[in-house]
Amino acid sequence: MDRPDPGTTAPPVPEQARFCARCDGPVGRGRSGRPGPERGTCTWCGAPYDVRPDLAVGTELRGRAGRYRVRAPLVRGARGWSYTATRRADEALVVLGRLEGPEGPAAGDLAVTETEVLLRLDVPGLVRARDVVDADGRDGPVRLLVLDHVTGEPLSARRPCPPGEALDAVLGAVPPVATLHAHGLLHADLNPSNLLIGPDGITVLDLGSVRRVEDRHSDVWSTTGFVAPEIRPGGPGPSVASEVFALGRTLAVLLADFDHQRNLALRLPDPAGIPVLRDDPDLAALLTRATDPDPARRHRSVEAFAAEARQVRGRYPARPGDSGVGRGDPVGADPEDDPTRRGGDRASRRAPVARDPRGAPIP
Repeated sequence: MDRPDPGTTAPPVPEQARFCARCDGPVGRGRSGRPGPERGTCTWCGAPYDVRPDLAVGTELRGRAGRYRVRAPLVRGARGWSYTATRRADEALVVLGRLEGPEGPAAGDLAVTETEVLLRLDVPGLVRARDVVDADGRDGPVRLLVLDHVTGEPLSARRPCPPGEALDAVLGAVPPVATLHAHGLLHADLNPSNLLIGPDGITVLDLGSVRRVEDRHSDVWSTTGFVAPEIRPGGPGPSVASEVFALGRTLAVLLADFDHQRNLALRLPDPAGIPVLRDDPDLAALLTRATDPDPARRHRSVEAFAAEARQVRGRYPARPGDSGVGRGDPVGADPEDDPTRRGGDRASRRAPVARDPRGAPIP
């Protein structure tokens, strides 16, 4: 029996999210009312492109700890497609998160160093990494991280929400993120779509962008509206401070409906026009500090951010029907939380390319 065509197993990628993997030029765009092709040649640099899934449903994969069968394409991110799969030993549902492949930048040491750390971690509130698999994709070899399948709803589906609920949710993400930091890792793509509300509270998802804290040279693949301003060509790059920025932005987006991916991608809306911020200066001050353009003026750590957030949360009593999700274990303030101190190496680095969840570069 012939191997099924990988490209026939998922809805098409929206045309506005189609970009060349080599030069980031727009590809696959329609003209004169005709739909754009899902595969072809980039008119900007001549490289071939194909935005269809590169693994077919039913593909058998072997990892270090077991065997897996691809069930369906899940989402196409900056590094290419991720998939749902079943573990052959018990038919459990898992997620195959993309680490590297022909459609994204090479993961480099991520395939060795960071992945080995992730496979050893068993942290409440952090999606569990179980295995690594290599596969022969349509356009070349790909590497995927086998993750537990977590049930729930992304925070992005609940926005905007009441202040108490928004604070609880973001506070629930702090303990697992702090644990990553304690192991020398950054999540590097914190946003409401990667925070899931489920029966056990908040789970931090998507470990495909995890990187070492000291890594100032690898390309950055993150989500529009949650990328700190220092993550730019010639900037100091990702750090714990940029994770604080992303958490602050996440909280702001949960609280208010504003143009957080374009006109206000790097700044907050005017509190005077947002009732919840206008009526609570301390909440506005928390967001202002966490998302300050200067990383040295932000909270020194996610724990310090959580300490101030809990003080604000205390003024919003629980209401009947409140989920109370994500409150997590208390996280103490960082004794080194000093806004005048600047952390991190400011060595030069390659120009980062940040993308939204569907693969489009950040404007």
